[in-house]
Amino acid sequence: MTTICTHLDQVTDVGPGKDVCETCAITGGTWLHLRQCLVCGLTGCCDTSEHKHASGHFRETGHPLMRTLETGQTWWYCFVDAATLEADNGGSRRVVDAFFAAGLWFAREELEAGRSLPFEPGSTAPDGFPISVWETTVRGRHRAGALDADQVADVEALPGWSW
Repeated sequence: MTTICTHLDQVTDVGPGKDVCETCAITGGTWLHLRQCLVCGLTGCCDTSEHKHASGHFRETGHPLMRTLETGQTWWYCFVDAATLEADNGGSRRVVDAFFAAGLWFAREELEAGRSLPFEPGSTAPDGFPISVWETTVRGRHRAGALDADQVADVEALPGWSW
């Protein structure tokens, strides 16, 4: 991908983050997933939560970067560049295909939970992620030669995957 994030110089040491959406905790709201601002450390709820406090924080402050606080996930997101970033082997951040990465994570979760490939048409993960659309998209990208070697290897490592 050619997209880059030009805001990494704004990242500060914000600590581990909270285990609650700070605004929801005050107002009595609920959240689905937590995100932490990498500029000031505020913990907010994701955009699938009712109040979308993490993206609201960006709109209010202009702080461009946040990270997921979900167990097993390490991605960051830049609101300005609309880019998802992962750490590479050297410790730098690189832009990734967020739909591919999310789908791969959900596919692993679904397979570990006992579902099998191929996923039924129209099926979603418990959070509503369109897992069957992801699978169809990945297969189409593979046929078109639009997956890189690492993506192909990641998909082929899924139990039961075949092209």
